[in-house]
Amino acid sequence: MKPQESENTKKIGILGAAFDPPHFGHFLLAQTALATQEIDEIWLVPSPDRWDKKLIGPAEQRLSWLQAALKDCPAHLKQKLSVSDIELRLPAYRGTFWLLSQLRRTHPDTQFSLILGWDSFLSLPAWRDPTTNVINGDEILKTTRLYVSPRPVHPDAAQPHPANHPNGIVMLPALDDPSSGDVSWMGGITRSAVAALSSSLVRAALARGENIPFVFSKLQTEIEKSDVYTKS
Repeated sequence: MKPQESENTKKIGILGAAFDPPHFGHFLLAQTALATQEIDEIWLVPSPDRWDKKLIGPAEQRLSWLQAALKDCPAHLKQKLSVSDIELRLPAYRGTFWLLSQLRRTHPDTQFSLILGWDSFLSLPAWRDPTTNVINGDEILKTTRLYVSPRPVHPDAAQPHPANHPNGIVMLPALDDPSSGDVSWMGGITRSAVAALSSSLVRAALARGENIPFVFSKLQTEIEKSDVYTKS
């Protein structure tokens, strides 16, 4: 069941990702979710090595990069965002439903929601606890408010989700929607360019030594010094 709301209930959005590396798309998604004015703050949660995704950057490196990116965020975003290493500190990755359950147990006066893109939303019914192989994506749909941003460039963008839980799902504007808020902090980059981003594209550009506009400049310097993607 969804937690009961009161005037004192704090509303935290969880934005989990590999952040391999962090880029403007992650922060634009956070800004779009905050623009609903239904979320008090967002926790950026980098994931550890996972059964379903090959990660390139070491966990502590990705955490450090995310903290560096947050320092360069504009003030109106920075004051609403924080970085959490809660999943990196776990002895084993247990998946999103387990994480949300633990957060509710340790923060009983907080309402936690989940912020994700359309492609992740489509795959949600198959999410599971990798230590037990129990599929629990539907439990997330039943218990958690979701803030979902469509990704128009995704080939499955028109595909309906197999489960229908309209009371728990808030459809955000697409990241390339020009009417969904100021993006001056991106230095003139178009929303469409950022909406089409993926960490793999950013990694490839960094590996080629290109000066890319999709990460904060200080962060790009840090990544280049680490040589992580060049080696990969």
